[in-house]
Order: sequence, then C-alpha cells, then structure tokens
Amino acid sequence: MATTYRLRVVTPERVVYDKDVTEMIVRSTEGEIGILAHHMQIITPLVPHIMTVYDPDGKTEQLAIGGGFLEVQDTSTIILADSAETADMVDVARAERARQRAVERISMGSSQATVDLARAQRALARAENRLKLAGRDISRATTASTH
Repeated sequence: MATTYRLRVVTPERVVYDKDVTEMIVRSTEGEIGILAHHMQIITPLVPHIMTVYDPDGKTEQLAIGGGFLEVQDTSTIILADSAETADMVDVARAERARQRAVERISMGSSQATVDLARAQRALARAENRLKLAGRDISRATTASTH
C-alpha cells in the first residue's frame, strides 16, 4: 500500500475536500505537478484546471479548481482555491451561462480593455472545466481557452 498524506482543498466559502490520498496531479503556472507523500515543500500558484486525486484504494476523484495556491508540506497538502467543485457540486446550467457570457466577451476582442479580455478568458477556462467535470461535451469551445 502506498504512503498517504492529508489533502485539504479549501475555498473562501467551505472545505471542499479533506481526505487521505496517495497522489494528486495539479496544474500550476509552470505546468502539471504530481504530488506523492513526502514531496519536497513548495508553494505555487495554480491555474484553472481539473485536478486528479488518487485515494488509498486506487480510486480516482476529480475536482474543478478555479485557480489558487498549492502548499505542500511533509505530511499534508492544502489547496487554497478561488473555487473548487466535485462533479456532483457543478450547477451545469450556471456553468453553461458563464461559458456563454465569457465567449461573448472574448468575441468582442480588441474593443475591450486587456484586463477585461484576460478576465473573460479565465472565466471561460473555469466554466469549461466545470462542464467537463460534469461530463458535458464542450466541443463547440472557442480557441480562446487557456489550456
């Protein structure tokens, strides 16, 4: 049996995940990172993505992370996320509306301030991750996704 460590995923509203895990894969601003027990200590920013968690029985769980920070310590890891959801938490209708708003804002292109365009691109990435996690087909996605 693989060595475990405690993983907590926390948002400003609640603790979304608090379990022992053997491994997780997250996406930082520098790329994907796999974390096992006794990983070196790090703190790194996270981008919107779907993280994968492996429990001690070998089962996987996924969470949509809307950006934030990862802190790895010797026996525990915490993600301080802007937003985080498991598949059963996703409000699909709300995510689809958010995606549509983001696509509309991005399609306005250069008529917007750069800050607004970047914000719309991040909103699109968050909405698409939530929809993917909920099992929705987003093949109509625009190329403005931040993946």
